[in-house]
Amino acid sequence: MYMVSRRLTNNGSRLTASEARMNLFAYGTLMWPEVLEAVMGRRMTGGSSTLPGYTRLRAKERHYPVVIQCLEDSVEGVLYTGLTEREFQCLDAFEGEEYDRIEVELGGVRAQVYVLSNAWKHIATHEPWTPDQLRPEHVALFR
Repeated sequence: MYMVSRRLTNNGSRLTASEARMNLFAYGTLMWPEVLEAVMGRRMTGGSSTLPGYTRLRAKERHYPVVIQCLEDSVEGVLYTGLTEREFQCLDAFEGEEYDRIEVELGGVRAQVYVLSNAWKHIATHEPWTPDQLRPEHVALFR
């Protein structure tokens, strides 16, 4: 993960950690703007993006997915830009210990993504998960 305290503004002044902006690649429940808003406190619009080298699987007894490394696959999702460190702290709390936040490069853009932690690999099924599996009643749980 790169150090946000070293990021510079356009005029060359240093950004503080709370002012620095980072990007998020979302592949599950956070693809829905209303879920992201419930977690972070603001609504954002993202753009389509693809995470190469990972696969998205259904988690056991849960309505959301996980991603694990798989070199021959890729995951379609949403890229949100301009998140603050404080917003990532909210996301870290939301994702919990099941996930590790890592930095990836998506077509020349650095982004943070939550991948399944090694300690939680047992919750991954072998079944692919697609966004249409998240029903409206699941999304409503986050409001």
